[in-house]
Parts: sequence; C-alpha cells; structure tokens
Amino acid sequence: MDSLMVISCRVVMNKRFLIFIFQILFIGNFFSQNLISNSLSKFLKSKEITNAFVSLKLQDQSGKVLLSHNSEKLLVPASLQKLFTSSYVLDHLSNDFVYNTYVLSSGLVDTNSKTLNGNLIINTSGDPSLESRFFPTKSFINDLKSKLVELNIRSISGQIKIYPDFDNYQVNNQWLWSDLGNYYGSGYSLHSFKDNYVEVSFNSGNEIGSSTKIVKIDPMADSFFLENNVLVGKSNRDLSYAFGAPMQNNRTLIGTIPRNKKNYVVKISMHDPKIFLKQAVENACSELGILTSNFSIKSKGNLHLDTLLVYTSPSIMDLVKCVNFKSNNNYAEHLLIKSVSLNHKDIDINQAADYLQLYWEDKLGLKEMIFKDGCGLSRLNLCSANALNELLLYELERKLSKAEESFLKSLPISGKTGTLKYFGDESVFEEEFFGKSGSMGGVRCYSGYLRKSSQYYPFTIMVNNFTSNDYLIRKRIEELVVNIYNNI
Repeated sequence: MDSLMVISCRVVMNKRFLIFIFQILFIGNFFSQNLISNSLSKFLKSKEITNAFVSLKLQDQSGKVLLSHNSEKLLVPASLQKLFTSSYVLDHLSNDFVYNTYVLSSGLVDTNSKTLNGNLIINTSGDPSLESRFFPTKSFINDLKSKLVELNIRSISGQIKIYPDFDNYQVNNQWLWSDLGNYYGSGYSLHSFKDNYVEVSFNSGNEIGSSTKIVKIDPMADSFFLENNVLVGKSNRDLSYAFGAPMQNNRTLIGTIPRNKKNYVVKISMHDPKIFLKQAVENACSELGILTSNFSIKSKGNLHLDTLLVYTSPSIMDLVKCVNFKSNNNYAEHLLIKSVSLNHKDIDINQAADYLQLYWEDKLGLKEMIFKDGCGLSRLNLCSANALNELLLYELERKLSKAEESFLKSLPISGKTGTLKYFGDESVFEEEFFGKSGSMGGVRCYSGYLRKSSQYYPFTIMVNNFTSNDYLIRKRIEELVVNIYNNI
C-alpha cells in the first residue's frame, strides 16, 4: 500500500512538473511572440515607414506563421523577382548545362600559305557571360587568339561572320525609357557580348556646371555614336543617364558626375552586341597581323564547316550565383529565355515572363503574382510576401530532404557577400540571413532565410512608395530584423 502511494505521488508530481514546464514554454513563447509583434508595430509607426505600403511574412521551417502583415497584398518586388527566375532556371537547366560558342571555318586552312580559305564564323548561343566582366579569368577573345596562333593562320580569304546571321537584340516593352540606355537596362541577344554594356570614361574639372570630356569608350564600335551633355555637378555621386534604344546607334548622355575626376567610368547599354562582338574579333585578328578580306566566300552545294574552337561558359551554378550576388538583370533575362525555350520555341523577352508566372502559379497553388520580366526591372511586376515565402518553403523542403540545395547556395549572405554585404553587418544576424535584396526608387525589399540554432525561418519584407531616404528605410528594416532574430 505504501509503495502504491509513493508511485501515485510520483505520478502526480511528474504531471505537475510537466504542466509547469509546458506553462513556462507557453509563457515564454507568448512573450516572444508579443515582443516580435511589438517590434513590427514600432517599425510600422516609425516616421520613415508611416506613409509607405508594407507587406511582411515570417514563418518557421514547418510553415507555421510567426508574423504577418498585409502578406497577401501585391507590391513591387524589384530584384526579388530574380528569386523566382533563379529557382525556375535551376529546375529546368541541368547541373552540367553550359553555353557553347563555336568558332568555325567554311574552308580548310592551307598550311603552306597559312591561309584560311573561307570565312571565319563565330556561332553564338546567347551566352550572357561571353567576355563578361564578371568572369575575368575567362576570355573568349583570348582563347580565339590562342587558337589562331596555334593554327598559324596569317590571312583569311573570306570574311568574319557572326551567326546566327540576323540581329535579334531586344528589350522588354515594360521597361522604362529612362532605363534602356543604361547598363542595367541592356537587353537580350543571341550575340551577347561584354555584358551588353559599354564603359565610358570621363574627365571632369572643378567648376560646377562646366562640361565634361569623354576620354575612352570600351568596347568601341565604329557605328556607335555618343552625344555628351554630361556636366560637372555638386553631388559626389554619378547622376548621369544615357538615352537610346536597341538598334539605335546613338546614345545621348545627360546629367552630372562629380568634380575633379579622371577616367570616371559610366556604364551605358550597347545598341547592338553583334556589332561589338564582330569588331572585337576583327581587332583580335588585326593584333595578330592576320589579314582579312571584304569578300564573303560562298560554298558550292552543301556548306561544310570545320570546328576550330568550342568555347564554354561557366557552370549554370556560377551563372545563377551571378544573378543573385550581383543582381544581374542581363544574366537573369538570358537564363530565363534559355530555360523557357526548352519547351517553347521562338520565345522573345516579353513572352518568357508569362511562362514563368504560369509555372509558379501551378507549383505554389496561388495567383498572388504578376510577372512582366525575369529580373525585376519592370515596375509592373507584382507579387506578395506570401508568394515569396511559399517559394522559400518550396526550396527549403528540397534542401532539408537533400533533394536539391543549389538555390540556397546561390544566395548572398548578410554582412558578407553580394548585395547583402552591408545588410546586417556587425549585427546579431550577420552571416545568418541568406537571401536577396530588391530596390529601385521608392522600393526596398528583402526575402530569404533567417537561420538560428540550425533552424531556418523564411522571411520576406517589402516596402513600397516610401518618400524617405533609402538608407534610412534600410536601417529601419535592419532594426526590425534584429528584434525578430532576438525573439524567434
């Protein structure tokens, strides 16, 4: 009897202890949730945010909602759009995918006369990294020169030709006219070359309002013309802009650059990458002392082409990382079109986003998105924090199941890399947020994963239509994320 009473007492005590523990956990969780909610309230009431539109969602890795505010409202995502594009590209292009650029000849090389008896042909495939500044250790032009030296070619009896033998340079019809002439508004081309932008170097004097001088253009094409109306300004920022459209061979440059600058670089879009590529190949031949002809050699019957060189792009993972780390619009559009074209032929830059939208509506089971491009440059792109978090949960599930983790590896790390290098640096979430930033005038957004105690928390915040300084908006967001991180 005594033993039964002891056992009974122990059971009662254990139950009370468990109840006590559950109460402590419940109270702790309650206060934690309350602190997170209070942090959001403080954020929304801050003077920089009061008049802006905010959409936010925080979940744990099981999908449980920890914090939400207007999470189903559609806002402009800016470069957060690249998250949908990156995931789509990684889903559709194989891990061993590379772009190939072929150097061909339409005739044989005569070793006695050291002459290529035919045309030298460059056959491109839309590789956005061809001679890209983002991969300085790779160079198509240098590899081409090495091959021509190896073959001991001293003259080409035909012409230098770029295939496909048509111009297909195009920009999205939903991009602003003020963006098209600038490097971030460069478009899609099968002949993509040097990131489809030109670096213009200026010298400026000391007198505000005085004219500036262009001292270098790289790369250069004989048919490309610049009208320089850039002046010396008060600001120490680049406030210059270029205006011009694809296939329009002149650019008008306006605005201001800082005082007393030498070789101050401003980046503007090319009018036709194919022309710049061809001139670069012609210049390479000239540097090697190779004589070329103005006569195209036409073959009789079926055209026979010999392959002289196959140049390959970096890996698909490296290309996608460039999209997200550098927020590279040009790469995003090229990779999206390549991915969509696997199942839909003859796609142009305006159609690709439609297929991207349909894919994610079906995959995520929601319609909280309107896509106009793959990079986020269009202000007509719209999506919700909820849709972005659903994408994050989709990719997180694949990582945790070890099915696929390339997407997470393509994301910058807070306070450390890419466009997040200064976001959260020297804070509690330094190196503990993996994600993407998105910004344009009046838009500042972040989406990715907070990591704490080996747990991942999908988090998206989108702030639109603010009138305060963008730097202050970023600081308010950082303060909010610090409070959230301390209490999850």
